[in-house]
Amino acid sequence: MAALAFPLRMAKPNPIPDLKQRVKTLEGQVRVLLPLVDEVGILKQRMDSWTLHGLEARKEEEKGGSSDLEQLKERLELKEKELRGLKEESEREKAELRQKYEEEHQLRLQQEESYLDQLGKLRQELQAEREMRRQLEESKVEALRLHREELQAKGEELKKLADELQAECQKTAELRAAAEVGPNLQQKDSQGRTELHRAAERGDTHRVQLLLDAGSPVNAVDHDGRTPLWLAAQRGHQDACRVLLAAGERLDMKSRPFGWTALLEAAYCGHPAVCELLLAAGARPNEPDAIQQTALHYAACRGHAPVVQLLLRHGAERGVRGEDGRTALDLARQQRKTEVAAMLEG
Repeated sequence: MAALAFPLRMAKPNPIPDLKQRVKTLEGQVRVLLPLVDEVGILKQRMDSWTLHGLEARKEEEKGGSSDLEQLKERLELKEKELRGLKEESEREKAELRQKYEEEHQLRLQQEESYLDQLGKLRQELQAEREMRRQLEESKVEALRLHREELQAKGEELKKLADELQAECQKTAELRAAAEVGPNLQQKDSQGRTELHRAAERGDTHRVQLLLDAGSPVNAVDHDGRTPLWLAAQRGHQDACRVLLAAGERLDMKSRPFGWTALLEAAYCGHPAVCELLLAAGARPNEPDAIQQTALHYAACRGHAPVVQLLLRHGAERGVRGEDGRTALDLARQQRKTEVAAMLEG
C-alpha cells in the first residue's frame, strides 16, 4: 500500500482534463502497479530469509572465529616467548662480544704501550750509539790530523836531513873530483884537449865549474885551436857556455884553419839560444872567418831562420861578401832557403 500511495502523491491534480479520462488513466496505472507490488512482496520475503540465514551463518562464523582467535593468541604467545628468548640470547651474545672486544682492546693497548716503550728504549740506544760513533770518529779524525802533522814534521826533518846529506855528498864528490883532477889540469889527450874541453863538449856544467875552480885554464886550445867555449857552443850547451863566459873565456879566439869563432860555429849549427848568449856577452856579429864570410853567411846557407833573424837584430850586415863575392842572400838563394832569402831581401 505504501508503494501504491507513492504514485498518488507524485501525481498532481489537473483541473483541465476530463475526470473520466483521469479515472481511466489511474486504473491503467493500478493495473500496471499490481504486479510490481506482488514482486516486491516476494522480494521482501526472500530478503528476510536471506537475512536470517546470514545472521545464523555469521554467528557460526563468529564461533569458529573465536576458536581461531584463541589459537592465534596461543601462537602469538609462543612466538613472543621465542622472540623474548632470542632477544635475551642476543643480548647475552652482545654482552659477551662487548666484553671480549674490551678485553682484546685492552690487551692491544697494553701491547702497543709495550711496543712504544721498547721503541723508545731502542731509539735511546740508537742515539747513544750514534753519539758514541760520532765521538769515536772525531777522536779518529783528531788522531789522524795529529799523525799527519807528525808525519809532515818528520817529512820536513827528513827532507832537511836529505838536503844536508846531499850537500855533504856534493862537497865530498867535489873534494874527491878536485883531488882526482888536481894533478891532471894541464894534461891533454891525443887531440890536444884538456879535461875542461871534454866536460864542456859533454855539457857537464858541474864538472866544468869544478875544473874551473880547481884552476883549469879556461882559454886552453886543442890542436885545431878550439877552446872549451867553442866546443860547448858547437853542441848547443847554453849553461856550460854561460859558466865559461863567467870564468873569462875570450870570444875572439878562432879555430884553425878556417878561423871560426864560437859565434860562427853556433850560427852554423843552428843554436839561437847560444848565439844570443854570445852576442849579449860581446861577440861581434860581423867577424869574418878565413874566407871573409860571417856568421850570417853560414846561418843563411844552412837555412836557420831564427839565427838569421837574431843576427840581423844585433846588427849583422846583409851586404858583406866573401872571397867568392857572394853575400848571405846569394847563398840562401843558391841553397833554396826561401824563408831566409825573404828575410834578407827585406
